[in-house]
Amino acid sequence: MEAVLHAAAQAFSENGYHRTSLDGIAERLGISKPTLYYYAAGKDELIAAVVVRALDQIRAFGPADAHASGLDQLKQLLRRYAEVVATDFGRCLAQLNDADVGEAVSARIRDGKRTIDRQLRALIDKGKADGSIAPCDTRLTAFMLGGAINGIGRWYRDAGDLSPAAVAEIYVNQMAVGLVPRGAAFSVATHG
Repeated sequence: MEAVLHAAAQAFSENGYHRTSLDGIAERLGISKPTLYYYAAGKDELIAAVVVRALDQIRAFGPADAHASGLDQLKQLLRRYAEVVATDFGRCLAQLNDADVGEAVSARIRDGKRTIDRQLRALIDKGKADGSIAPCDTRLTAFMLGGAINGIGRWYRDAGDLSPAAVAEIYVNQMAVGLVPRGAAFSVATHG
């Protein structure tokens, strides 16, 4: 099943949901379309498995130091999120529109995205409480951060000069500068 998920993630990532066919995925795997049905009932089931894999990788985040500041923990989560979005699985998550898939799949995806949004908001609130993040609208800040990270999935490709980790580091450092209290921006940008 792992090979099927990887082939599906690559196909969806390269072609989008609507331009990807089960025939194309089967061809990538060197199997027949009926054989592919052994692993998945259809395209919606495959995209759901791919996107849930990406969501699970992001949701599995646990801070290296639970006593670190809210900003430091948020930066760790954002790095993880960005690194996942730079993979074929994560690109599918970033590119998939809820309207592209059936309601059951869409509901699973929305639930996963809500979990990530709650993690972002909790860490933003923690940072505001401990002073590592300047006062801000938590909801809008979480939307901004998530939107910026999801943008990586629209342009990043493995063949580029930057690794997923390098892209994540650049994004997170730039975003963190905008979050810290004004007197502390320099130290976060250069040491964060």
